[in-house]
Amino acid sequence: MAEKGTEGIKRVRKGRKSKAQSIVEIVKEQEQEVVTRANETVSRGFSGSWVSVMWRTGIKYQDITDFLRQLIMLLESGTPLLKSLKTLAQRSQNDALRNMISDLAIYVEEGNPLWQAFDRYPQYFDTVFVSLIKASEASGTLTTVLQRLVDYRQRRELLRRKIRGALFYPIVLVIACLAVLLLLTNFVVPQFKEMYERQNITIPRATELFFQVSDWIRVWWWLPIVLILILVIIYQVWFIRNPLRRLAVDRLKLKIPVIGKVIHKYAIVEMMRTWSLLLRSGLSMLTSLDLTRSAIHNLAVAQSLQTLRDSVERGGGLEAPLRASMDVIPPVVADMLITGEESGSLDRIAEQIAEIYDNEVQIAVNTLGEALQPIFTVIIGIIVVTLFISLFYPMISMIEQISNASV
Repeated sequence: MAEKGTEGIKRVRKGRKSKAQSIVEIVKEQEQEVVTRANETVSRGFSGSWVSVMWRTGIKYQDITDFLRQLIMLLESGTPLLKSLKTLAQRSQNDALRNMISDLAIYVEEGNPLWQAFDRYPQYFDTVFVSLIKASEASGTLTTVLQRLVDYRQRRELLRRKIRGALFYPIVLVIACLAVLLLLTNFVVPQFKEMYERQNITIPRATELFFQVSDWIRVWWWLPIVLILILVIIYQVWFIRNPLRRLAVDRLKLKIPVIGKVIHKYAIVEMMRTWSLLLRSGLSMLTSLDLTRSAIHNLAVAQSLQTLRDSVERGGGLEAPLRASMDVIPPVVADMLITGEESGSLDRIAEQIAEIYDNEVQIAVNTLGEALQPIFTVIIGIIVVTLFISLFYPMISMIEQISNASV
């Protein structure tokens, strides 16, 4: 009897051990799938290409955020998931959004999980989003994770809008100056040139050079536009698609005077905010690093996360790879992350870094916009003075000659 009891205990222990091993294997398989998808996202050159922008036609970024916010409200009020999706599909005023939500509802109604339904629309729901939804469905924290995702999306969009808003005035000013310059070279300058030729007025060398430049602009005004379009196409097709060339370009972006600092700080905000979100949602360190790497648009910054991941995978800490990546990760950020790792509050520290650099990006962009205004004012003043002297100096000289002759 004792031997049978011992054998029974061994079988129970063995069964528990095999069950625990199977659970661990399932978790590892899920994380490996997430890592594979994150690597595929990086190899495709992230989600910032012109193709993905074209796919998003019809549904805006804010439309998706509003949809998620309404879905949270219905779920928190006790409405089942399928009924919530069908209700939102009926309420939507956007045809493209309504069709997408209807397709999500049909897919869920067929017995598929919500994360697979979202995964059918990668142009709207990236790898980070889908992975968090998958983890939340497994842990029963769907509404909590959805609320974090909505907050995450709102903060990213708010920062983007502030950057666009700060740069809007300088861009409009440049476009207005170019438009005025085209009008002058096409309508005003030719009239003066014809008048001087008709009156046989001697034209100074400076005015003659100005007329030549004006003629060139009038004939070849389209050439700079074509060159810019060609450069954009080459960048999107030749640089973006090749990881090595993309890495070189992204490193160069970080070294651009003034603007490079804004790009660098914005990449740090992206990295820290995404990393914090993933860690707070319960994902492992390796999976969080892989997904964060796939979410960052600057490949130079993303490569530093690969170094961190390799160190963690080998059983090492974050300090050594962070110290080795000082050219991309600022020393103060490295010190804060090392402190967060030692204290076990890495997610909270990462969020604090994101908030700090978010404010610095806004200040830097506002300062840049304010600094560009006087620069453009000086440039416009130089153009106006050059235009006035070049066009009216021959006329003033002719009037002086007539006055001297009459005297």
